Amino acid sequence: SDPKQSQQTTQYATQTLSKMAKKCNEAALSLLACMEKIDCVMKQKKSVEECMKDPIESDPCTAVRNAYYNCKHSQLNMRTRIRGVRQY
Repeated sequence: SDPKQSQQTTQYATQTLSKMAKKCNEAALSLLACMEKIDCVMKQKKSVEECMKDPIESDPCTAVRNAYYNCKHSQLNMRTRIRGVRQY
């Protein structure tokens, strides 16, 4: 894989994770790892962010994306905030 692309992805991940709640870091890292392996990033050399915007390109990561969405959504849900954020 291209070292420059990996470095850009790592920088993007670091920036994103520094702004994110700690409970969803694991789900975010799983999503990032999944997205790095799809053809859109590997063969077409697009950024992870560009590939995530296209639902067809990011289809192999749908389950991981849903887990991340549920984690983030649970932080906004008042009922879940009282009970605590689910671990994924």
